[in-house]
Amino acid sequence: MSLFPKSVFSAILAAAGVLAFLTSASAADPSPWPWMPKQLVLTIPTGPDNPRNSEGDFVILDDGTILCVYTHYLGSSGDDHGTACLMSRCSADGGNTWTDTDKLELENEGKLNVMSVTLRRLADGRIVMFYLVKENPGDCRPYMRVRGDDGTWGPRKCLIDEPSYNVVNNDRVVQLSSGRLLVPVGRHPYGGKGAYDYESNARTFCMISDDGGENWYEGGVVEPTEGISYQEPGLCELADGRVLMNIRTDGKAQYYAYSTDGGLTWGRPLASCIDSPLSPTLIKRVPGSDELLAVGNPWLPISGRGDRATMTIERLSPDGSEILVRKTMEHPERFVAPDWQYPAICFLDSDTALVAYFHWTAGAFVYKIKLSDL
Repeated sequence: MSLFPKSVFSAILAAAGVLAFLTSASAADPSPWPWMPKQLVLTIPTGPDNPRNSEGDFVILDDGTILCVYTHYLGSSGDDHGTACLMSRCSADGGNTWTDTDKLELENEGKLNVMSVTLRRLADGRIVMFYLVKENPGDCRPYMRVRGDDGTWGPRKCLIDEPSYNVVNNDRVVQLSSGRLLVPVGRHPYGGKGAYDYESNARTFCMISDDGGENWYEGGVVEPTEGISYQEPGLCELADGRVLMNIRTDGKAQYYAYSTDGGLTWGRPLASCIDSPLSPTLIKRVPGSDELLAVGNPWLPISGRGDRATMTIERLSPDGSEILVRKTMEHPERFVAPDWQYPAICFLDSDTALVAYFHWTAGAFVYKIKLSDL
């Protein structure tokens, strides 16, 4: 979720045009990394009165159906403060085909919008949806709802009592092996002058629950790094029991901080092996393995570009300190104004995953991949 206004192109790419871009390549600026084989299984294009389809997540229901819930913008503005609700699509065949119409999962219950979904099946079997409710430019807070047996969402619970501007990306909440729930938060002080009067450097910490989401408290703050802005943290529990926090920064890299006490406190953050522009990276542990999987925007060495021109997928060492394999998901010249953003990952088994992300003007895309192709 960007903190600053974004110009939205007036011309919306037609679905046929989107697919043409996705299946073409530019010989003028070849990717510096090998291509990642993938199957495009779902496209949710933008259209009239729907300028943006973005930050979402997946969960597998009891009957094996895959539920995908995403942020569906309404009206004429795809800006971060624009009107949005939460819509869903479903797959009953392992992600190969999907329902072709949207189902409303949650009305816009904020004065501005709702957005940035995380779906989680907890250790006790409950399915929980975490999302942001944005009331005004100074009040954006995470909420949660538990899914009932009838498929409806129960009463909402706010995780943070006091109004403040808190950024929590999609597909970021984790439940540790201990049962503890961690929600990574970047809190940006709001100056009160206009829609985007925020400090770029966020107070970075976790909201913590030790009772399945009934009660929440703040963990310790990640130590600031002089001259570096922290934004949009993510989390991953490592095989050795530590928790890795990766942080979006303006330092041309994701920064890492580690916790040895379940997210209560954090070691000093350092620049990681993942080079990136001011953009988030999602990191998850591969099922049945100690290695990690990362999806995000790279810093492009071919032309020194630091934008969101393409997405890469990486297999990382167990502590995240080394990139073992890196492949490109999208060609950096597919669109005149490249803008790939905010991934989600759903592991279907130890070798199969769904990877979703969105393009600002074209819509949301879901790919099916084999990890053995990495």
